[in-house]
Amino acid sequence: MKKPMALILQGGGALGAFEYGVVTALVEEGWYPKAVTGVSIGAINAASIAGAKGGDIAASLRKMWQAITLPTVPWWPAAKQASLSLLGNPNFWLSRTDYWRMPNWNSYCTTAPMLNTLAQHLDFDQLNNPKHVRFGVTATSLHTGGQTTFSNYTAKGAHLQSCHHKAVRAQLTPSHIVASGSLPPGFPATRIDGTDYWDGGLFSNTPIDSLLNLLEPDEIASLPIFVVDLFPTDGQPSPTNMQEVQTRATALQYQNRFWAQYGGEARLDGFLAMLDKLDAVAGSTAVADMPAYDWLMRLRALKNLHVIASSPAAAGGDHDFSEHGVNMRYEAGRAAARQYLARMVQQPRLKAAA
Repeated sequence: MKKPMALILQGGGALGAFEYGVVTALVEEGWYPKAVTGVSIGAINAASIAGAKGGDIAASLRKMWQAITLPTVPWWPAAKQASLSLLGNPNFWLSRTDYWRMPNWNSYCTTAPMLNTLAQHLDFDQLNNPKHVRFGVTATSLHTGGQTTFSNYTAKGAHLQSCHHKAVRAQLTPSHIVASGSLPPGFPATRIDGTDYWDGGLFSNTPIDSLLNLLEPDEIASLPIFVVDLFPTDGQPSPTNMQEVQTRATALQYQNRFWAQYGGEARLDGFLAMLDKLDAVAGSTAVADMPAYDWLMRLRALKNLHVIASSPAAAGGDHDFSEHGVNMRYEAGRAAARQYLARMVQQPRLKAAA
């Protein structure tokens, strides 16, 4: 029997192969996404899910990753090929060659190949159909400095505008997906409707608010939400060389900061308990008609979060698009998802925040 779920997919470059493995395992175990949102490489994975030709999610992810994985160079140890993508990735990005314009460059690469890859491999008519999968991606607006979500759907009660988050229902194109992953200074900003956008992970690498705007009121209490965490940071030793320093700095920049926003010392469980009490007290008063109250009630969906975390990334792992590196992280993702699902069977009320 198929089991409905929602998905939140982080950014992390080549680390997104872990998400590819996680989602493949979930689908194989009978889970199917009703709503999915992603940022950066997570946006590419999310688009591969929503735009899967024929609805075959595993096959769509496999073809996308085959397209952006670099072939193994013969006679060179596979484990030593992690940095080859710094020279370019033909179906993802290419280094600029207009050196005479270098004083006016605002990026080192062009992402035009990815626009073609997305158009070639995905069904954008299906991706734009919310009856198939509700889908959204996030990008950082250079006009406001805030997060913009582009989606094929906005649910009843969704919040379309806040101080730093704007939700836009749009006819999604490859440019919207690429905008979500336009990470400077390597990649240029992507212009959509007159506004330039950079990578959504610069604002938030775990776009939970974006996902909440895709959920209908009757799903908030019960729909499982799987979050794939690519940047766990707990319990790691201090860096001992410059490459480890850069890897740790990247992880700290893009780690999941969501938990710090809610509950204080009471943590997420305490925050959720407070929401239940607030609903009991205010549900029959004029407070219930206030937009802020409605959004707080939408946050009750957080009790359904399930976080599947990767191991800490190896130095340089975010740009390791080698066949060896991608396959290793894909298998790790599959294994992590199966282990988590096994624990869910043993502890049906298992929650990541417990």
